[in-house]
Amino acid sequence: MNQRIPRCIHPTLENYLSLVMGQLPDLMSAFYVVGSTALDGFNERFSDIDFVAVLNRRAAPTDIEKLYHIHRAIDKNYPRWKMSGSYLQPDDLGHFDNEIEPHPACHDGALRPADHFELNSVTWWILKNHGIAVLGCEPQQLSFTVDWNRLITRMRKNLNTFWASYTKRPNRIVSTLSDWGVQWTVLGMLRQFYTFRENTITTKEKAGTYALNCVPTRWHRLIREAINIREGKKPSAYRLRIARTLEVVSFVKYIIQTCNAGLT
Repeated sequence: MNQRIPRCIHPTLENYLSLVMGQLPDLMSAFYVVGSTALDGFNERFSDIDFVAVLNRRAAPTDIEKLYHIHRAIDKNYPRWKMSGSYLQPDDLGHFDNEIEPHPACHDGALRPADHFELNSVTWWILKNHGIAVLGCEPQQLSFTVDWNRLITRMRKNLNTFWASYTKRPNRIVSTLSDWGVQWTVLGMLRQFYTFRENTITTKEKAGTYALNCVPTRWHRLIREAINIREGKKPSAYRLRIARTLEVVSFVKYIIQTCNAGLT
């Protein structure tokens, strides 16, 4: 197993690959670990095992049934870790949801036979530049390229649609009452903030630490709160969760405004 992959998830991946190779020996040509693991930021409390699998052929219904049972077995044997990723054809790499056929995809340990999952510029950039080859050629040898300007354009749209909804939609706002929602929202926003400023991609934790050196001190308590949640540190710096949520909403507005100002 590649030593960049944390030892705590070696058994999960070894068991998974053993099952795939044993039951579907001719199906998979490559398997790459992406996401936070590829960015050397795997978090034992929050990270999934994100992957991109490349197939030799289209998965038949019998293949998908076997993959379904393999993922169920892995989820049962290793409930602490969740596998999330897509099973793609070689020509799918580097393309987006609207450009390729629905395909088998796994999220939170459950396999869906025909789906689109996380096929975006960030996934492709991480795969191409930092992906970890568990099976197959090194990702730098893959034939697709990533258009950085397109990545930034799509990220800006995401900033002003998806992330802006955390200031307007009640269900999104309510989600930030939880510790999980706070760390995911605050540090997820800061990953985009970091990318717009530094023209590269980093982990949630590194983006949070980076922001402490360049955003007003007003937001430092909230950023440290999010980092502490990721690191499992207690207690909270906020006496009331509703007060913390209102701070998150204000912070999201501030980051959107700041990023938009820097992009004009």
